[in-house]
Amino acid sequence: MDESDDARQGRSLDGRKLALIGVAAAVLVAAVLAGWMLWKGHKQQQDQSAIFAAVTAGTPLLREALGGQGGADMVARLDAQVKSVKSAGRSELADAAEDYLTGAREIARRRAEAARLAPAAAASRQALLAHLGAGGRRGDGWFKHAGDLKKRMENAHFELGSALKTLDTLTEGMIESRKRMQPLVGDKLVIEAAAINGARERVQAELRRVAEELERARQVPIG
Repeated sequence: MDESDDARQGRSLDGRKLALIGVAAAVLVAAVLAGWMLWKGHKQQQDQSAIFAAVTAGTPLLREALGGQGGADMVARLDAQVKSVKSAGRSELADAAEDYLTGAREIARRRAEAARLAPAAAASRQALLAHLGAGGRRGDGWFKHAGDLKKRMENAHFELGSALKTLDTLTEGMIESRKRMQPLVGDKLVIEAAAINGARERVQAELRRVAEELERARQVPIG
């Protein structure tokens, strides 16, 4: 009987130990879960602050690019904001901000490219017209050089036109990017709709002007 009582007492102690271990494990799991939730909330707040800061820094640069400015420095500064957003956790805000800032970066890139190509296109027209307007004997060499200058002019205008068309497409896309961002960050942090529309009008006017200048140069007869 004594051994049986001892056995029962031992089993009872073992049960209490297991129960205590179970309670301790549950408390530990709850503590870990609570800590993870706190960390997650803190990380989300940090990510949101970083995204708002990136958009705040990127919008003035986008405004400058839409106004006709561009360059490697502006592209690099916008790229830094894109990378900042990419490092944040994925969310509706992060995805919208990445789209918005990537569009801004590419607009600045294409604006800079168009600014670089425009003088070359103008110079190619002037070179052809100067050659065609010069006096002197027009032999085989003269005609060959005229053909080479015309080809150079066509290529230069094709490159410029392609850059401007891409810029127009990117600017149009910014309309949707703005609509996606505005409910998430408010009007004050995103580019104005009027700035986008004005930029599109200027790019399209530039496309028409370049095409007209090319066509006028084409109309000058060779020979």
